[in-house]
Amino acid sequence: MQGITGQELSSKKAEYLKYIHMQDDVVKTTEIAAHFSVAPSTVTKALTEIAKAGYIEHTPYHGVRVTSRGTEYARFLVRRHRIVALVLSRHGLEPEEACREAKKIEQCFSKDLTDRMCTSLGHPMMSVCGEIEHDHRCCGSFGGYRG
Repeated sequence: MQGITGQELSSKKAEYLKYIHMQDDVVKTTEIAAHFSVAPSTVTKALTEIAKAGYIEHTPYHGVRVTSRGTEYARFLVRRHRIVALVLSRHGLEPEEACREAKKIEQCFSKDLTDRMCTSLGHPMMSVCGEIEHDHRCCGSFGGYRG
């Protein structure tokens, strides 16, 4: 995805987008609210803003689906999370702790910094959280998505 900075959404909205993306189907507002332990009205407000940014299609009372633009951005968000978690695990944190701590700080990492960390790590394929999809602009022939 060209032109992204990694700061397009707040951390909570980014978590919602990643969750919806990982479900790989239409997701109900109530399901998102239950997963994050928040009120459905809180989720609805956030989803409206995420939809205005073009990352999801939100049909009230039917659910949400990630758009192609949202899929690219969600892939970046997942990639960034996994790279940050990997860095933290390589500095002595246990896998679960690295994943948990990465969620707290990943929003501070730009796309440029994420790519630099990926390069310095040798374009890793796996993190403590799962497989890392590569951005062809960063990783070239290492494969991955066209982010």
